[in-house]
Amino acid sequence: MTYQVTARKWRPQKFDEIVFQDHISKTIRNSIKAGRISHAYLFSGPRGVGKTTMARVLAKALNCLSADGPTEDPCGTCENCVEIKEGYSFDVMEIDGASNRGIDNIRELRENVNLAPIKTRFKVYIIDEVHMLTKEAFNALLKTLEEPPEHVVFIFATTEIHRIPETILSRCQKYLFKKIPVETIVAHLSKIVEAESYKIDKEALYPIARAAEGSMRDSQSLLDQAISFSDGTIKEEDALSILGVTTLFSYIDILNCIAEYDRVKLIDEIDRVITLGIDVQRYVSGFIDVIRSIRLISGGITLKDIIGFSDEEISRLKAAGGKYTDEELSLIFKIASELEGGLRFSTNERINLEMAFLDMLNIKKSPSVASILKKLSGISGNMDNNIAAGAPQDQKTGQKPDGSSVEDNIKSLFHGEVIE
Repeated sequence: MTYQVTARKWRPQKFDEIVFQDHISKTIRNSIKAGRISHAYLFSGPRGVGKTTMARVLAKALNCLSADGPTEDPCGTCENCVEIKEGYSFDVMEIDGASNRGIDNIRELRENVNLAPIKTRFKVYIIDEVHMLTKEAFNALLKTLEEPPEHVVFIFATTEIHRIPETILSRCQKYLFKKIPVETIVAHLSKIVEAESYKIDKEALYPIARAAEGSMRDSQSLLDQAISFSDGTIKEEDALSILGVTTLFSYIDILNCIAEYDRVKLIDEIDRVITLGIDVQRYVSGFIDVIRSIRLISGGITLKDIIGFSDEEISRLKAAGGKYTDEELSLIFKIASELEGGLRFSTNERINLEMAFLDMLNIKKSPSVASILKKLSGISGNMDNNIAAGAPQDQKTGQKPDGSSVEDNIKSLFHGEVIE
């Protein structure tokens, strides 16, 4: 048997198998059970979250031979189900909207819809990336879409619903697919790894899931790449090497260097990252995600679906974040965000990276607004206490008995520096 990539081999064949889109699966199953089948569906959402898969399962549910009519649980083994699964059914046609976007293509479709299905109950037209159709093609489709023959069902899939005319949207049942959380992707990949007897540590699945950015298909493609990387057990470092990113430890080392005002170690870590050939843009993006995660954790956010790190990683983030105030983290985040934007136009990424991190170093050394206000409040309180106690004070110099003045106290707030 020829090799199949994981995304194809593990493509869901039933509604219940589609990951994290239960709100859509349940609605469609109930509508089929109640006999309320629409003539047009629109599936929209990010890439790789199950839009085309849902369309194929719906096509099987409408035409499965295990029941006398449409069923919410297609068998997957009858002749119609097998043909739809393998992609050679005469009555279930998948059309690429990018390649068949002209008015002539839609005119041909309009002529074919009037023909009765050859073997199935319904002719199903699945148009992927439907937003790529031209304005004229959409207009030609309107009448057919509004009043199609009873044996025809349209299923549109798109990643850019805002590009579809309102006249088309108003004629469809609309379903919005969600990005898949990191924890859910890791759980599904773990299931695949166990079933296929792959040798890969669970810790290595987290960076893969984060890099997929909510796409199950992308995560499965990255999993295939990781499995091909080594004949032995795939470790977290291997997965990170494949992705071109670094471990969480690098970001924590950077934060520790900033907290300790250690310029030498900071530059050494930057040199190590550059030497490894890690993409600087992705490195900075990962650093921003770490700062975001620390602020969320500090704010009491415990949802793994939002943060996207394992329990061990969260513990390390808590320890690193404990060395900073929220104000300092906010300023570091702003510098990192500006760096990320500036790297697109930079001719020397290393210099920009070094200068930005050195600026972060100065944030930790400089007093925060909160600390200044706290110290000022303390000085004011001491002066009030001295006056109330009748302590002598020179009216001209503002000196107290210990020889210090208000100016001395203000200087101490800025480490002896006074702004003229």
